Amino acid sequence: MTTKIISIFNNKGGVGKTNLLWNIGHSLAHLNKSVLLIDFDPQCNLSLAVLGRELFTGTLPSQNIPYGTTIRAFLQRFLQNTGGYEFFSHTGPFTHESAEIVAGDFWLNVYAESLSVGSDLLTGTGIVKYVVLREMVNFANEQRINEKKDEYDFVLVDLPPSFGALVRAALYSSDYFIVPCTPDTFSAYCVGLIGDMLPNFFQDWKDGFTRFKQSNPQFNKYDNLGASKFAGWIFNSFDTRGGEYLKADKVHHDEIRNAVEQNLVPKLNEHICLNLPAGYLVGDIEDMNTLIQNSNWLSVPVGELDAHKPIRNLDDRGVWRPNQVEQIKKLKRDFLSIAENLIQSCT
Repeated sequence: MTTKIISIFNNKGGVGKTNLLWNIGHSLAHLNKSVLLIDFDPQCNLSLAVLGRELFTGTLPSQNIPYGTTIRAFLQRFLQNTGGYEFFSHTGPFTHESAEIVAGDFWLNVYAESLSVGSDLLTGTGIVKYVVLREMVNFANEQRINEKKDEYDFVLVDLPPSFGALVRAALYSSDYFIVPCTPDTFSAYCVGLIGDMLPNFFQDWKDGFTRFKQSNPQFNKYDNLGASKFAGWIFNSFDTRGGEYLKADKVHHDEIRNAVEQNLVPKLNEHICLNLPAGYLVGDIEDMNTLIQNSNWLSVPVGELDAHKPIRNLDDRGVWRPNQVEQIKKLKRDFLSIAENLIQSCT
């Protein structure tokens, strides 16, 4: 299969994008897929979670390594057109070895500021800057082939919660995008905003690319980019009782599903992934409570926590309670189910 790039996106913060992406990537690797996680958020929370503070700090630029071994090593050379591109990926201490990560960097803010919709995109003169992630993945795949390895199966991109330039660049480079949502008052509203904004994003690309092709009719490298497809939504951080959503969370679930079906999908027209489950829901993940804090502090995917001791600052017992062990096992199954759904839909 050719590499599939999937962005995990919501303009609303606090929906669990980073932890969902990490655990889905880990699960895809357990299903024998080679995975690349890209931290495209200047906050670098994905890098900190997967690598831990010490390893992540070691990737950052220093006097001896001016570009570091983060995403900046490729992006800065690409932006300045100096050549000599470098690509670095890392593995977390407890994340599956087939799920590598491109560490983020605060310098991503500089890249974001370099992007101009008016002068780069709409004029067609700088569209290459908006597909830098695709260029980086292609470069990484060539590097893998030279090392006698297969190309990545999946690339998962973590994004800031906005409609800003980095989000545009990721969506233009991606084949698919997934929208995580939480049970709260604003989630359904934000889904509607996504339905309003993304068609405009895709039209901007189409307009700019048309101008680009007029000057470069023989250049076909980006012909199939610029309009990623909706690959479903994930319901995250809900509570249950007796195996069912709590009433309030069920209300929010239904509101979000209605927003997806009425305010998002119809506006995306043909930009919808095939073979999606009913209601476009690719999976749901119950509130992980202190498990997610342990996961981030230990750099351990949540489904693997039962093989590690909990942090005493978070649990005075120093051992997992039986109900927590069951929750960890269930979360592992749920993330594997989401990964299987993505393999089914995004191929």
